[in-house]
Amino acid sequence: MSMYPATTSFVNILVFVKPDETAPGGYKVVTSPAAPLITEVDTVINYQIFDSDGYNIVFTGMTVSPEINNQLSEESVSVSGKLLTFSDANTEKVDLNITLQFQDKDNPKLVFSHDPQIINHPPT
Repeated sequence: MSMYPATTSFVNILVFVKPDETAPGGYKVVTSPAAPLITEVDTVINYQIFDSDGYNIVFTGMTVSPEINNQLSEESVSVSGKLLTFSDANTEKVDLNITLQFQDKDNPKLVFSHDPQIINHPPT
C-alpha cells in the first residue's frame, strides 16, 4: 500500500453583505465563521461572497496586520470577484487581523471594508 502525505487543508468562509440600515449608503458584513481557527499547516483559506442581497458586491483585495507575518501569502481575487483566496503557513501561534476590501460594481465609487481575524494554532 502506498503512503501519501496528507492533502492540503481548505477552510471556506461564507461572507454575507447587506445594506446597513443604521448607516445609509453603507454595508454590514458578516463572515461565517467569524474568526476561523486554523489548525493545519499550509491551509488554503477561501472567502466567498455568498449572499449580497442582490447587490453586485465584489472583493478588491485585502490587507493584513501585522503586515510582515511570514504566515499569509498574497491574496488572489477570482475573475468574478466573488472569491478571495490565500494560503496560511500556520507555523506560528498568532492572531492575524485581516481587512477584506469590497466594491459595489454597479457604483464603483462605493468601496468599504470588513476586518475579521484568523487564529493560527499550528499542530504540535
